[in-house]
Amino acid sequence: MMKATFLQDNRSIILFLAVFLFLFNLLGVVNSLAQEMPLVYDVENTGAAYPVPYLPSFSELPVIKSLPDPFEWADGRGRISHFSDWEYRRAEIGAQIQHYEIGEKPARPDSITASYSDSVLTVKVTVDGQTLTLTSQVILPAGTGPFPAVIGMAFFPGSGGTGSLPSNIFTSRNIATIEFVHNQVTTYGSPSNTDPYYRLYPNLNITNTGQYSAWAWGVSRIIDGLELVQNVLPIDLKHIAVTGCSYAGKMALFAGALDERVALTIAQESGGGGATSWRYSQSEP
Repeated sequence: MMKATFLQDNRSIILFLAVFLFLFNLLGVVNSLAQEMPLVYDVENTGAAYPVPYLPSFSELPVIKSLPDPFEWADGRGRISHFSDWEYRRAEIGAQIQHYEIGEKPARPDSITASYSDSVLTVKVTVDGQTLTLTSQVILPAGTGPFPAVIGMAFFPGSGGTGSLPSNIFTSRNIATIEFVHNQVTTYGSPSNTDPYYRLYPNLNITNTGQYSAWAWGVSRIIDGLELVQNVLPIDLKHIAVTGCSYAGKMALFAGALDERVALTIAQESGGGGATSWRYSQSEP
């Protein structure tokens, strides 16, 4: 019982940090009124070059009864004091989330191609001779754009690019909708090492990594594809949102937290293991 409580306490910490990451992407933080920060970046991970922090074993982790200070360095040397420190601190939090909860999210592969035809975005990712293909239905507003866009978590091709939200919320505001078909990465409910993602990364398998890191990786590859077809698909890359509900709300949560090109994360009813702290779920009547 003590071990289970200890693990839940620490999962709560990781989940809190995940929620904090995507809120920080949206709202930002400044250390003086004179400072400004962009609400979105043009790269997936601004801290990719920083070293991975020391990641203690579960038995070495401290028990923190209250929520942890997100501005405290991983090695305990104090708190960040300048906005310029955040790039590194954010990378530390991302590494902790991947190590303790969802599994590794690989960096952008070198070989990615994309095309857009007949309202479908096709992205092909090749790693060590294996190729994964993503196809996304795109619905554009009338006009020339570029248009802000929402990427909706979708169960199968053609199920729509707005998650569980009514499409007119977006189409009435001239926002493009783009579906992310997560089963093209790994299969919901019955993942297998023969799924396309695990064939790309055989070192990451169903025994040592989770689907939420795989799905977050897939959303990032959709954004890569949007970058590659800018000349034919007029999407405003500074105004990209992700959305999903329930398990797909968790999917949107981690996708937004781990890709700084996402300006807005709409995680609907993501429940325990999503935006809700594990420690709250444990004590909820």
